[in-house]
Amino acid sequence: MKVSDVILGPIVLAIGLMALYASTLQPKPFFGSAYGGGLFPSIIGIALICGGALLTLSGWRERAGARLVDFGSWISSPRHIANVLVVLGALLFYILTSNGLGFIISGFITVLAPLLQFTRAPVASLVVAVITIVVVKIGFQDILLVPLPWGLLEPYVGVLTWR
Repeated sequence: MKVSDVILGPIVLAIGLMALYASTLQPKPFFGSAYGGGLFPSIIGIALICGGALLTLSGWRERAGARLVDFGSWISSPRHIANVLVVLGALLFYILTSNGLGFIISGFITVLAPLLQFTRAPVASLVVAVITIVVVKIGFQDILLVPLPWGLLEPYVGVLTWR
């Protein structure tokens, strides 16, 4: 599928503006620290704004004779449609269940489902999903101190966290 940069550019730019606005809603820095929770979202927001503006400009220059949306042959392939639905379903599943089930359980299922769909290798998919969740959990919760929801694993917080 090919979407013209004339369409994608403003979408990316709008997402950047939303990220930049959301970064202002993050907690302010603690005493003695130079940055707070809004630093990385603001950097990403600025990068998205710049990228969206560049996409829009390049799309505007190359707009002559180009279709705005070109679906290609994958749209008639059941497997490709299933791939799209599995990815969207996994993301929706995480959004709806992460607070109740917790990051570890919801994240594991969210990573595992697309891996199984794409690779059809259950053992490798399980290993990659476990490693991914452990790395993300350690990176965000233990190193960057970003709170992730515990959900059903709340009684085991002491076992699953070291500090």
